[in-house]
Amino acid sequence: MDLATKVLLFRILVGFSAVYLIVGLIKPKWVLFWMKRPDRLTASSIALLLFMAGWTGIAMLTLKPKDAQQHHEEQRGSKDDQNMLQLNR
Repeated sequence: MDLATKVLLFRILVGFSAVYLIVGLIKPKWVLFWMKRPDRLTASSIALLLFMAGWTGIAMLTLKPKDAQQHHEEQRGSKDDQNMLQLNR
């Protein structure tokens, strides 16, 4: 599978988690059919986990890590400069 296909699958997972949450809040028995006593908290928890997994997958595939030179330049400076808030970004 190429990168675009993987990103598309993770986006579908994010969309599915939103639908799962909505249906789970309205009719938890539909999405938690294997449980004897389904509840909205369990449906919400599963939807949240699916949502986080989808966005984590998208981020891991699309964001590029910083190179070593840029990371080194950010760490340079005195201790006082490192403790100051950078409000002018």
